[in-house]
Amino acid sequence: MKAGARRAARAQTRRTPRDAAPRATSARRSRPSQASDGARRPLFEAPIRRETLEELAYRHLRQALVEGRLAPGERIVAGAVAQAAGISRIPVLQALRRLESEGFVRINPHKDVVVAGLSPGEFRERFLLMAALEALCLREAAGRITPPFLTGLRGLQRDMIAARGAGNTALAVAADSEFHRRLWEASGLRQVLQLLQNVWDRGEYYRVIMHARRGGFAAESLAEHEEILRALEAADWPRATRAVETHRLRAMERLAETT
Repeated sequence: MKAGARRAARAQTRRTPRDAAPRATSARRSRPSQASDGARRPLFEAPIRRETLEELAYRHLRQALVEGRLAPGERIVAGAVAQAAGISRIPVLQALRRLESEGFVRINPHKDVVVAGLSPGEFRERFLLMAALEALCLREAAGRITPPFLTGLRGLQRDMIAARGAGNTALAVAADSEFHRRLWEASGLRQVLQLLQNVWDRGEYYRVIMHARRGGFAAESLAEHEEILRALEAADWPRATRAVETHRLRAMERLAETT
């Protein structure tokens, strides 16, 4: 009897895994699939981006150049920048080479780095380029200028007027930059926008000086903005395009007279 009982127990033990398998399979089948849940929620709402040391150095140096904290003709010592930032010279040098490709600095054969200035000829060329590209943007944006968009531009115009009255050149220039950037963005021309932004940033130092010497912000610029706004509000695209081109070319003349 005991031997028979042991044989029966061994047989039951051998059957148990096989018998359990269908139940486990059944449990797996009952689990809802990801596809049946509809669109999966992304693991991250936005891609995780970690800046490299080169990108950090580039961003901070470029900002200093745009704001005029590093003036044209000033020498940049990579070692001193690296020491101040607490990083090695290599990412600083890489950032400076990138800034050289954008025209912000010049690196001579002896590796000296100097903040680039603009000659009268370079000024003229850049303003002619901007006038043509801004007119192109406005033509492309013709069907995208909405009443809320114009309300935003009107608000920026008021900000410039208020900043001029307060003698706050930096605030007025920032509102002016936003005014034009919105017109560029309305075109949907991303490569043109990138070109315009780079040319605009190269001239920021000189624009700040020019506006500061004209009462905080040039009154002529405000009048020219008003002409652009009235043309846009009337949906008169040829007039608006001419107003933008005129504004840019007159700004070139003011800059040449003042700086």
